[in-house]
Amino acid sequence: MNRALLVVGFIAFSTSLFIRAIDPVVPQISGEFGIPAADVALLATAFALPFAIIQPLLGPIGDFFGKTKLMLGGLVFLVAATFAGALAQSFTWLLLSRLLAGIAAGGIFPAALAFVSDAVAVERRQIMLGRFVAAALAGNLTGAWAGGIVGDFTNWRGVLVAAGSFGTMALLLGVWGFRGVKHEPGERFDLAYALNSYKAIFSNARAKFTYFGVLLEGIAVFGLFPFVAILLHQSGEYRATIAGFVIAGFAIGGAVYGLIVPAMLRLFGTRGLMIWGSFFVAAMICVSTLRLSWPFEFAAFAVMGTGFYMMHSCFQVAASELAPKARGSALALHSSFFFIGQAIGPLFYYYGLAHAGLTPTFIGAAVIIVATGVMGARGLYPKGE
Repeated sequence: MNRALLVVGFIAFSTSLFIRAIDPVVPQISGEFGIPAADVALLATAFALPFAIIQPLLGPIGDFFGKTKLMLGGLVFLVAATFAGALAQSFTWLLLSRLLAGIAAGGIFPAALAFVSDAVAVERRQIMLGRFVAAALAGNLTGAWAGGIVGDFTNWRGVLVAAGSFGTMALLLGVWGFRGVKHEPGERFDLAYALNSYKAIFSNARAKFTYFGVLLEGIAVFGLFPFVAILLHQSGEYRATIAGFVIAGFAIGGAVYGLIVPAMLRLFGTRGLMIWGSFFVAAMICVSTLRLSWPFEFAAFAVMGTGFYMMHSCFQVAASELAPKARGSALALHSSFFFIGQAIGPLFYYYGLAHAGLTPTFIGAAVIIVATGVMGARGLYPKGE
């Protein structure tokens, strides 16, 4: 089982490469296809929305047929769609490839979360999920940072080829690493079972706090990332490498949190993690309104990443305990709502920047994230529990 957990961590790392890799090269895609950069930034929505929508279906499938099979199947289609995107001859082709990649990725990350949750007792789950998150964030870090470097040395097509090649490595490692992993399937897969699973999940009063909370996180925080390169361009910084490095700062902060989860829990407690984490994120979003030089932007994103995962890890643990007998479905919903937020987020920033301006839009996002952390802490972890 330890071998399988290591493989799951590597798959989480590899899958995360695909999510942020093209954010630093948005201006390059804009230049090649003659599409406004702000419109190209909505490729993030094209990936996140189908990822989110497919989750309620793929969760029960993983519970029945096996989470490892779902992860491997998702990798096959994710790699194929990414290579197809690298060959795109039009923006429509590229957009379609991102849609298909989002659908394929939909089976991987939540299935991996559920696999870890099944394999680890609840008293150790927060630590293990924290480490799992650290692996995923390392993928985000590598995807954003390496995507900028590869984009500067080749072009945006080279970024997709590199991501697809790494995904192929993860697929081969998964085929080897999941040998001997046993799964006890359900009696049969049917719609009634799936509906009953979701009924059990939503009968838990904490479900609304869990799922609405991660949706708001996705809007306020992850909706910003596709616009980082655009805002840096407007400030006179044209290197994709720098845009990738700034985005990677968020992942570095999150990875640091993953390494110090036990100490953070002792210092803040679960409620404190959520509340203080939300304040850290909000403060750094406000700092970004100052449009400082890129080293300061990098530092702000690093602190933002630590604060975000202080809060988000608590939502993950809460989701894993909503309905233990339907954990795959519960975590699929968690991922679904989170990625719906990530799909809405670029639209929030797109229209906010176009009509309200930078400062009001960023302050609005800061208010959303503080409200999310405070309400989540009170709803999920009442005092005395």
